[in-house]
Amino acid sequence: MAHYITTDCTGCTACVKVCPVQCITGDRRQLHVIDSSICIDCHACSYVCPEDAIEDQFGNRLSRIPGRSNWPKPVVDPDSCTGCNFCVDICPFDCLALTGDEFNGLAELVDPKSCVGCRLCEGVCAKGAIVVVTPDKIKTAFVA
Repeated sequence: MAHYITTDCTGCTACVKVCPVQCITGDRRQLHVIDSSICIDCHACSYVCPEDAIEDQFGNRLSRIPGRSNWPKPVVDPDSCTGCNFCVDICPFDCLALTGDEFNGLAELVDPKSCVGCRLCEGVCAKGAIVVVTPDKIKTAFVA
């Protein structure tokens, strides 16, 4: 379920810088390519693409989301988090950390500006204690 870069790509390299799994290659000012065997379908590349040159697997253009504060971010449910540290270990941008003491630690987003909303933390959480949502859904992320 990989994304694709269209011929509208100008080679600005913005997508390369935000890709959490380094699946995008290409020279500056040249068409870039996404390695579909590595892509995790996180959309981070489309959030920064100034040309809207990213398509999903169905050919839908994915639009840029200006300003990282508008990108999806992880929300942790303190009632479900066990402090296992898996989310902290998998985060490629060191955005998450365990807070609290050694036996009562909880995952917390400590660097929201670095977070690209890649959902790796959400995928590794066996307890379902992390969801990655857009800012308008943060308050209702764990409301039944």
